[in-house]
This record gives sequence, structure tokens and C-alpha cells, in this order.
Amino acid sequence: MSENKRKNILIISANFPPSAAVGGKRFGGLSKIFQEEYYNVHILTLKEKYFLQKDKSLHSGGNIHRTGMYPPWPVRRNNVVKRIFCRVWENYFCVFEPFSGWILPGLIEGLKIIKRYKIDVIIATGPPFSSMVMALMLTWFTGVKLILDYRDQWTTYKRRIYQQILGGKINPGLEKLVVSRSSALVFCSDIMKENFIKRFGNHTKGHMYVVNNGFYYRKDIKPLYLEKNKKTILYAGNFYGQRRLSLLAQPIANLLRQEKITKDDFCVHIFGELNGEDRNVVEEYDLAEIIKEHPLVDYELILRYMKGADILFLPSGANVSYAIPFKFYDYLSVKRPILAVAPEDSAVAKLMNEIDCGHLALIDNQVSVQNILQNMLLEEKKYTFKGVEKYTWNSIGEKYRMIINELV
Repeated sequence: MSENKRKNILIISANFPPSAAVGGKRFGGLSKIFQEEYYNVHILTLKEKYFLQKDKSLHSGGNIHRTGMYPPWPVRRNNVVKRIFCRVWENYFCVFEPFSGWILPGLIEGLKIIKRYKIDVIIATGPPFSSMVMALMLTWFTGVKLILDYRDQWTTYKRRIYQQILGGKINPGLEKLVVSRSSALVFCSDIMKENFIKRFGNHTKGHMYVVNNGFYYRKDIKPLYLEKNKKTILYAGNFYGQRRLSLLAQPIANLLRQEKITKDDFCVHIFGELNGEDRNVVEEYDLAEIIKEHPLVDYELILRYMKGADILFLPSGANVSYAIPFKFYDYLSVKRPILAVAPEDSAVAKLMNEIDCGHLALIDNQVSVQNILQNMLLEEKKYTFKGVEKYTWNSIGEKYRMIINELV
């Protein structure tokens, strides 16, 4: 497509590379495809100083416009004053979410971008959902069409609570207002879309679509082996919510006791920080020699460790059955067997049944986890990964292009 015929799009995302937060990865990947193949891309995001973790190896594309946030969020809680500030801001003064401090600076910068570059479409992605509120105001002032991109649920996720005084009333009203103004809505899974329709389906005339996340598949990734003489399981990320180390610990302890595996031929490597509950689990099941903790590493390096692992662990809780952890797509990119532990009716289960990439164990059935883990360790089955091509960033970008082109 020639440069002078390209449409101009503005992506609003609080997190964007080099932010290592998972919220920046979706449009890090899509922006690269958009810029290379379809559009003139502009990204409105935060200044790098607000990112607590950075990764310069992450992919992205387009023209990046960075702005401030007052007050800043998140803040490292490394002293009493900061801890007090975080509690007061999050619970009482942040209006509807802690990132709301970037709405006004982003609005001012966004108006400049729209005027200067003649933006045709705005895509606002959340969480944080302040990006969508900002986009709502931009469409009011400019009339530019708006696509809402839901990476997670907003008020349909009951446990997401901010601003204890008025947050429960402000957020549903804001979401209805934003939704009513949108020209299209995009969700990361079918279940997320279904949940949205039940709550807000009557408040929008915009068409609704499902566009999954994606990955770059590269044949040139060279594996790094943590322990060549052992069977290894790798998990990249922190445990939280119902995604717990205990899902693996008891099955591993049982296999050790039954002598199906030994401490000399098996190991679990976790790239992320274990919390107190996880450390107690390691101690309770005497797995200190089996489960090894590593600090987070750059994206390019963790892909090489994934490539060298025998099994990649993917837990997903019943309270987020609509969600597909981004690491699932990272795992697909290296084509190594996946052990997913999730509810039977979850979005993760649907994809595991669609792609020949490993096995699904039920999160509420420890026997299921143990049997499937044992089979994956001992049988050494080969997986075809048939169907994985649908989830490359090139395929996902083409699907998104069709949505944008319907609007412009």
C-alpha cells in the first residue's frame, strides 16, 4: 500500500514497549504489523519513567508520542510515605482508577496528534481503562471514529474495585458512556465478548469482534538448556489469584513418592518472584531441590529458555475463565509442549482443544494434573501444533485490518 493512500490510526495504550507489563505486548506486536503493512501508526502512551519494568527487546512499530501522568502510578512502595500515598490515592481520590492521572495530559497530546496527522481511527485499549475515557473525550471533540479494544473485562469483572467511595457507581456509568460512543468493540476471547453482551449489549450499536493475541514465530530461536540431563518444566511469570504453584506441587510430590520421577532427573524452573504462599508450598512438599526460582529476564532470552524446556506450564483460574494468559502465545511461538491447568469451560481450554500443542488438566482435579503431567514426562509425545498459524501477528493483524477498514 503506497504511503499517500494509507489511513492514519492512533492507538492509545498506557503501557507500550519498552514497558515489560503484559498490557503493552498486544499493540507492541500489532503496531509493528500495522506500520509495516497497512497504516501510518501513532501511539499515545506514557513516558518511560513511569514503567517499573522495562524490556528493550520487545517488538513495536509506529510513531510513539509519550506524555506525563499526575500523580504517577504505579509507585514503588519502598517507604512509609509511598505506601500511605498508594492507599489513599487508590482507595479514595483516583476518581475511577489509579491511572486516571494521565487523562488530561493524554487528552491535550491526543488533540495535537489528531489535528497534525489527520487521524482516521482511534483504538483505545484497556486495562487501564483511563485510555478509553481519554478516547471518549477525543471523539467528542474531533468526531474521529473509536474502536474499544478489551484485553480484560472492566466492570463485568466483579473483583476489579477502585475508589471505594464512588468507584462502584462511577465505573459502570463510564463504561456505558464509552461503549455508547464506540464504532466497534474488539475482545480477546469469545467468553469475554459473551460476558460483555450480557451486561452492555443494549448500550452500543457498534459491531463486536473477537481478535486474539498473537506471536512472532521464528525458526532461528536457539534453545538454552537450563539442565540438559533432566526433564524440565518452565513457567514464566508470577503466581497470583488462582494461578498457584500448588497446582503443580502436590502432583509432583506424589510422583516423587511413587518414584515415577526423581530429584536427579526432573526440575521445575520459575522465572518470576515466588510469594510467601508459594514458598510455604515448596517447603511443605519438600521441593526445594526440584523447584528453582530465577529473576525475570528480557523477552528474547526467556524465549530461548522456553525453547529449551521439555514442558511449559500454563495455569489459569476459574475466576478469569474468559482470559487467555499472554504467555500462552509466547509458548506457541517456540512450539514446545504446554501443560495447561484451567477450567473445562474456559477460553484456555477452548484453544488447547483447538491446537495440538499439549494437554489440558482440570484446575479442580489434582488427579487429572498428576496423570497428565506423568504422561507428558514419560511418553514423549510429538505435537503437530496444527492450527497455530492462525495466531501469528501477521494473521491477527490482517483480521484487525478488516475491522478498521469497515469503519474507514
